[in-house]
Amino acid sequence: MRLARLAFAAVFLLAGPALALDAGDRTFGPGRVGAIVKGATQPADLARIYGAGKVQYEKVHLAEGEYRWGAFIYRGTASELVVGFSEDGKKIEFIRIPGKGWKSKEGIRIGTTLAELERINGGPFKFLGFGWDNGGNVVSGARLPKGVVITLAPTRNRESKQARQVTGDSEFSSRHPALKSLGVVVSGISVTFGP
Repeated sequence: MRLARLAFAAVFLLAGPALALDAGDRTFGPGRVGAIVKGATQPADLARIYGAGKVQYEKVHLAEGEYRWGAFIYRGTASELVVGFSEDGKKIEFIRIPGKGWKSKEGIRIGTTLAELERINGGPFKFLGFGWDNGGNVVSGARLPKGVVITLAPTRNRESKQARQVTGDSEFSSRHPALKSLGVVVSGISVTFGP
């Protein structure tokens, strides 16, 4: 009986990494984007997981004109990822998810509406005002995934009086009346892999 349990445990442990390396997985959550797992996946693993022809190693944009080495995976497709490496190039620090083919277990994806995000969260949440580097980033949400940066943006009336009411380096509620006419959706998703 003990031998049977050990054999089962060995099969279970061997099956774990295989599941983690599923290049067809299009889900994300804290510390994981598809087959890329925090602390387990190294930059050199990306071409092996997704295929050398699907991964382009080059500099990626950080913020305010700053760039660092990283990779584009499935560039220009619904599965696109932008991966940022640590300064020494040995670790993955973040993954941006511009592709519309990715979703969290909660159902969050590029294009999720403000109303859908509130439903997932179980109520209103706070975000940073639009129009600057961290603009639109969600800063609170009881049931939104931790370690995942969700960015909002208006899809219409961007230059309107209502848009100016929710612009700048301040926190706003997702229930702010000015948002009703702006068609706000999730425009960016990043998963942080840092310490």
